[in-house]
Amino acid sequence: MTSRAFGTLPRFTRRAVCATGLLAIAMSSQAADYPTRPVELIVPWAVGGGSDAVARAFADVAGRNLPQPVIVVNRPGASGSIGHTEGANAKPDGYKLTLVTPEVSLAYLQGIGKTQWQDFNYVARINADPIALVVKADAPWSTLEQFLAHVRNQPGKTTVSNSGVGATYHLAAVALEKKANLEFNNVPYIGAGPAVVGLLGGQVDATFATTGEVGVHVQGGKLKMLAVMSDKRLKDFAQVPTFKERNIDLQLGTWRALAVPKATPPDVMATLRKVVDKAVQDPAYREFFTRQFLGLVNEDGDKFRAVLERENAFYVDIVGKLQLGK
Repeated sequence: MTSRAFGTLPRFTRRAVCATGLLAIAMSSQAADYPTRPVELIVPWAVGGGSDAVARAFADVAGRNLPQPVIVVNRPGASGSIGHTEGANAKPDGYKLTLVTPEVSLAYLQGIGKTQWQDFNYVARINADPIALVVKADAPWSTLEQFLAHVRNQPGKTTVSNSGVGATYHLAAVALEKKANLEFNNVPYIGAGPAVVGLLGGQVDATFATTGEVGVHVQGGKLKMLAVMSDKRLKDFAQVPTFKERNIDLQLGTWRALAVPKATPPDVMATLRKVVDKAVQDPAYREFFTRQFLGLVNEDGDKFRAVLERENAFYVDIVGKLQLGK
């Protein structure tokens, strides 16, 4: 726009153009200095679960690669919707990040929350794990077949904990019920951490979770894994069969991705992207994921959006078939 053309605009329009230009300059300047104060990382789940562990590991390494600390803030409830909504509606300045999980799609499709996966811009996916069926080490079932036979003999009585109604682990339980003609007594908790604690404490008979939540307990002899919903056996638990091996074609998992509100400046996203790249090269960060049996991933946010589109279509189909929610 030339200065002559600008001069012919009405006064209120000129003011609006100037204000917009000044705002853009201000945001660009702020982004260049980012961050100048602590950054919050919202976790839509309770303390003690896999999402919490991933978030705290990332926050630790990020704080060592930024001039300001990254502080984890847990916002559990409503199948992740409380935390996801807060994160999506935050000011797009990079000072409130969100560790997004698949429930951002699942909760919306079931009428639990209003926030969708499209409401975020994604920096990177940083973790992915398959779901496993787990019982206590002293449980009377040593195989998946024995457990399923027990459930069939007592329909509706076998208690199975999950991370919340409509969450990924609840979906895994319902999908298995449909596939194997079973009926569980599904018991929702406020997150995977509390759900696993419920199993350890004998409050329930089984749970669905990932190796990130139960791997240490399985290796420590407190829990045993009966089967995993992956396409092949896991390296660290090679003795555990897949559901597919047992003629139940179920492959379900979870993931965690670092996301920001839409309209977050590209410079801020670029800074966060660099932090993720540095994190996966950090020996302590990598060792933590290995020690906790968590799947370490570094997938660029733009590429991850294609995964989200395909996954959302899958969830639309399965939520409809299982008649969940709405």
